[in-house]
Amino acid sequence: MKNFLLLIFAITILMINSAEAAFERNSNAPKILLAEVAGYGQFELKPEFMANFYDVIREKLQENFNVESRMTLIDEPSEEDEIFSTIHMDAIAHSHLYRREFANVKMTRYGDSIKGKEYYQNPAKTAARLKLEGKPYRLTPEISDIVFELGEKYGVEYMLFCNVRDADVWRKTGGIFGASPSTYDLRGKRVQIEMEYFLINVKTGKVFEGQNTQKRTSLTTNVLIGKYGNNYTVGDMVNYVLQDQAGKLVKNILKRGLKAVE
Repeated sequence: MKNFLLLIFAITILMINSAEAAFERNSNAPKILLAEVAGYGQFELKPEFMANFYDVIREKLQENFNVESRMTLIDEPSEEDEIFSTIHMDAIAHSHLYRREFANVKMTRYGDSIKGKEYYQNPAKTAARLKLEGKPYRLTPEISDIVFELGEKYGVEYMLFCNVRDADVWRKTGGIFGASPSTYDLRGKRVQIEMEYFLINVKTGKVFEGQNTQKRTSLTTNVLIGKYGNNYTVGDMVNYVLQDQAGKLVKNILKRGLKAVE
């Protein structure tokens, strides 16, 4: 009995120490604001899709960061929502990988207003920008000042913006949250989600851009059957890809992004 009580005591102490260690690691983790997950690509995506992806990315970030969240997916955006949207578009407009022809009207208007339409349609300048892929860059000075103020407000060191350029599974099925979300006859067909993300150091305004394109075909089928069963849904397929996307996003930020914007 005595040995049993000693064992229970030892396990309790171990659990307390582990909890304290986890808390210490979390308290020392970088502070990041998941500012906006939106779609500035030429194809409009449903808000429900963005809300789902927002939650997936937030959960993955929480494994390595102290995360502040702000939901922007509401019927009537607030003034601050529009400010964050402008920051997001500014990061896109200055990026080395921005392609005007694949952006929506709102994004093209903003980019043209700060750089000019001709800048993005100049082949030589486009080629020069492509060579800078992976290198950090800066926001418009006025936008950088706003980022600093918002960073102070939210008490964070970094902001993260995610732009979903395209999700063709959504387009092929008429919306994964449409009339028949339980459809599972897409096995063997392509599921593709294109995303780019922007990590901003709020004190310096330096931006790191990363991008992922996830393509899944029939090779995914066995994985999905093992995970969800034979009658997996379109939503299951999309969620599988989103989880993979979010995991790679966080891994790349930890590996390259933080160092790039120091």
